[in-house]
Amino acid sequence: MGGVGRIQLAGDAGGVSRLELFLDLIFVFAFLNVTGVTAEQLNPAGLPRGLLLLVLLWWCWAPFAWLGSTVRLDRGVMPVLMFGLSATLFVMGLTVREAFHDRPGGLSGPVVFALGYLVVRGTTLAAAALAAAAGEAAPRRLALRAWPPPLAGALFLLAAALVPGHVPGEVDREWLRFGLVGCAIVAEYGGALLLGANLWRIGSIPYWAEGHALIILIGFGETIISVGLSQGVAATQPLTLEVLVGALLGVTLAGALWWTYFDVARFAAEQAMERAAGKRRALLGRDAYSFLHLPMMAGLILVALGLKKVLGELRADSHEATPILTLLVLHGGVVLYLLGLVLFEVRTLRILGRSPVLGILLVAGLAPVAPHLPALAELALLAAAVGATALADVTVFRRRHRRLHAMIGPTQEHAGVTPKELFFDLVFVYAFLQVAALMADDPTWSGLARGLLVLAVLWQAWCAYAWLSAEVRSESPVVRLVMVLVVALTALITLASPQAIDDSRGGLPGPLVFVACYAAIRLLHLASFGLVARQDPAWPTPSLRAAAPTLVSLGLMLVAALLPLPVGDVRQFSPPRVGLWLLAIAVDLAGNARVGLRHLSVRSAEHWADRHSLIIIIGLGEAVISMGSAVVYTPVSARIVVAVFLGTALLAALWWAYFGWDSTEGERALAAADLRTRTRLARDAYTWLHLPMVAGIVLVSLGLRKTMSVLGSRGFFELGPPPYPLAHAALFGGVLLYLSGVQAFRWRTTGRWRPARLVQALVVAALLPLTAGLSALLALALLAAVCLALTAFEVLGDHERAATGPVRSR
Repeated sequence: MGGVGRIQLAGDAGGVSRLELFLDLIFVFAFLNVTGVTAEQLNPAGLPRGLLLLVLLWWCWAPFAWLGSTVRLDRGVMPVLMFGLSATLFVMGLTVREAFHDRPGGLSGPVVFALGYLVVRGTTLAAAALAAAAGEAAPRRLALRAWPPPLAGALFLLAAALVPGHVPGEVDREWLRFGLVGCAIVAEYGGALLLGANLWRIGSIPYWAEGHALIILIGFGETIISVGLSQGVAATQPLTLEVLVGALLGVTLAGALWWTYFDVARFAAEQAMERAAGKRRALLGRDAYSFLHLPMMAGLILVALGLKKVLGELRADSHEATPILTLLVLHGGVVLYLLGLVLFEVRTLRILGRSPVLGILLVAGLAPVAPHLPALAELALLAAAVGATALADVTVFRRRHRRLHAMIGPTQEHAGVTPKELFFDLVFVYAFLQVAALMADDPTWSGLARGLLVLAVLWQAWCAYAWLSAEVRSESPVVRLVMVLVVALTALITLASPQAIDDSRGGLPGPLVFVACYAAIRLLHLASFGLVARQDPAWPTPSLRAAAPTLVSLGLMLVAALLPLPVGDVRQFSPPRVGLWLLAIAVDLAGNARVGLRHLSVRSAEHWADRHSLIIIIGLGEAVISMGSAVVYTPVSARIVVAVFLGTALLAALWWAYFGWDSTEGERALAAADLRTRTRLARDAYTWLHLPMVAGIVLVSLGLRKTMSVLGSRGFFELGPPPYPLAHAALFGGVLLYLSGVQAFRWRTTGRWRPARLVQALVVAALLPLTAGLSALLALALLAAVCLALTAFEVLGDHERAATGPVRSR
């Protein structure tokens, strides 16, 4: 990268880089682990432990927002540092389950967590100090004043890890540990308050607001994933109407909460930050974002925890009321989120948000009746209560709501990816995770083929709405409502994907549920295009012929679902259904390739490139979660820590292969082309050639998952067993498929190849058979070393060109 070895200061403009989006997805895994361990220990002691861990993780994330507004995190030496910190945060996420109580075997979980916290906080502060020395972001003496609070916090955490073991009595040890962790939090937050505004500087307001909006979106994504994980990953239990309705209500609740932040507050607060200056801006950023976004995030984590418990207890014949503590967590999470939103609006806009206050009152009013209702009824009332806040904005409070919307219009209109698109994209973290788990659960060639077929169908659904959003840039309530519905339907087909081709005994027919939800998604897409064409005279009205490929494809999948085949093990391979699925996918791809160019166009090259960059980032984030989920119940060992760093290094090399220069050059090629050529290029290079990239990442995640699963807690110098043959082939083959997709993408957009990438692909292909008998850890180390070596060769060989640096996403 340009300026290797240097830290480059950020300017006053620009958004969050794609590298930072990868870091945010590491926090998805950490938050998921916090939710998981708290769900397993949902009691008066386990709940406070989970909240304390959340606060510590939040204070690991918050410094990156301050640092990124001052330093370009995607330039110079910072990418290397960021991936190293990503691996450290990944290890911290793994040790969440041991942060308070060490498990037998392996390393000391509390000590590893505390050391990770010290590394993350110390490194970010060191980078900030270097930035202060390079530019005049803050006087050096003030930068030195920032060190005592995190050092004190880390020392308290180390004391919490080491001291209680020497205290007799389990209760006394628990209270002492609680007290020391509490002191760490007080030291951090108290220090931030005492330091005041002299130390901090917010360079770019759009970056600052977007970064915090993205972490809130990460919270919503974690909520949706928790809805799916409530039924297990790749679960083959029967699908029931209660489970489907519960999942639909859970996503609807998340969508209603998403609406409250991204309708007005997110953009109006950014304008308020723009109007402030100097110390007042820094104080506003600290109070409204670093502090008041924490209760919103905590509320979302509690909502995710409550939904996971409520939906996990659903049974076909269960009409029992939800336990009181689960209700308290779920309703309390909604109230805490809305209360944080009210305080955020008061601090930034100096107004009392009427609709969030209404939501708090409605949710509180449900408290007397909720314990006496069945789970589905209680969840439906809660979703309706939160949904009433959005309804109130367009009815009872419409005058002030319209006035605020008129004020934020210029800020809301931008060429980048919108919040509703990001909300939609985040459900695919769960979708890709489910596909990888589906293949891991059936590590055979037929299981691999089944997973790739499901992935191809999910990709078709995503691409349909990528084309729609390229044309429809509206943020109207109707458009947002459609997007929330599509997110809910996507969650349902992902939930049904383990039974998409072969059905299990009992419950609803899985193949039919999958096809019905997929058909609803595609038909809603066609209806949206038709509605837009009617309202816009400049648009050509699509004929029935334009919809024919989609309708024929859906018909073939419906026939496949209705075939009278034996019901039993979902791992069985049904050749008739598979054949019809392949035909349906071919008709959809080939037919829409011919018809679509007459009715579709890509008007913003930046938006189109950013949208597909995000789906690559989401795939890489899913690989992190998949890798971690394999050892989430295994005591952390030195082997696991090394494997985490190797796996992160491999993903970093894959990240560079696309985001180093090829994604930027693809965007430039799109921007330089005329409208017709741009649309054809968008179809070929993005809709078609990004599929092998995504498929390669999913295969890599499968290989990493299986590699991690055989490590265990053995000694570091024990080689251990070789990986599963199919997992080994998936790991190396996934890298090959991804690199081939990137090369084909580069050739289609620029007409050129990268010789170094061809050499890299040949070396990886040669390693595939040569490393088949080696231990899993050694094979992973060799693969990561080869990919990193060739990446370093590219970086150093392209030093002069790298001076311009990758573009930032908006």
